[in-house]
Amino acid sequence: MNTGFSIISNFLFDTAKKYGFYLLKILVGTGLIFYLINKISLKEIFYSFNSINLFYFSFAVLLSVVNIFLQYLRLKTLLRNEIKTVNRYSIIQSLFIGFSGGTFTPARSGEYFLRKLPLKEFKLSSIVTLTFIDKMMLLINVIFWGAMVSFGMMIFYYGVDYYVTASLFIIFASFFTAFFLIIYSKKFYNYLREIKNRMNFKLQILKKLIEPFSDLNNQLISRLIFIGFLNFLVIVVEFSIIVISFDSHLNFGLLLIAAIMVYFSKTLIPSITLGEIGIRESAAIYFFGLFGCNESIAFSSSMILFFLNLFLPSLVGLYFLIRLKRV
Repeated sequence: MNTGFSIISNFLFDTAKKYGFYLLKILVGTGLIFYLINKISLKEIFYSFNSINLFYFSFAVLLSVVNIFLQYLRLKTLLRNEIKTVNRYSIIQSLFIGFSGGTFTPARSGEYFLRKLPLKEFKLSSIVTLTFIDKMMLLINVIFWGAMVSFGMMIFYYGVDYYVTASLFIIFASFFTAFFLIIYSKKFYNYLREIKNRMNFKLQILKKLIEPFSDLNNQLISRLIFIGFLNFLVIVVEFSIIVISFDSHLNFGLLLIAAIMVYFSKTLIPSITLGEIGIRESAAIYFFGLFGCNESIAFSSSMILFFLNLFLPSLVGLYFLIRLKRV
């Protein structure tokens, strides 16, 4: 009797823990959005859409397509490094289904697993690792360029002491130099291969996760980082153009700096909401506001960016997911 009660109570606790975490993220994100709307005023948000420049906006929509293409290119490069004959349509399905899995899961964790569904020829462990590598290529660019812009703002905008900024820059430069020396070192990948070969049966899952790393090489890493740079550049320009489409009098160069800082700060903040809703908008209001952008425009631009780059691709991914289950 007690055993049965214990099993039921453990099941209920695990379920509450799992879904309670999702619910908490939804509540936090919704709370942030409602707070921002209340702070800005819904009337101002709707009013800002009356002045939108459709030419600039259509260019931003085009850039959202380029953004998705670059993500596809990065994923294709990784997958075809493993299996040359992987089908293009399967890669497209994997990418969009990943959007569906990642947009509304903590830290985009669902993307790591759902990408596997159309890719029958790959092991789940390989997809998890390749997705991690894929995300890292963009993350490297976000952190590098975000930090560089941060140092500039510390000196020229916030007036931080030059020696303090120089000290932080030296630490940052040392870290990135060491990081690049490692990822471009053949010894590092040879070491990974040795670890993989030495692992016993109990560590097979870890061995499978490490395996794709041993297939990397300098040329592949350079290509992935470059595609990641282009991807980051497109996102930043897209964000700035969306803002410009509301107010063409703003300085485009300063908006690029603000957009970089939004993504950099969003990356540093732990994912406490689903789809990072509310976090991105709060950062946009602050950083774009530093350069004269209206709060309602910053909020609206951020929501549009989320809609174009995450929500719409997620709907396409949901379509692929439904079709996949029917097959």
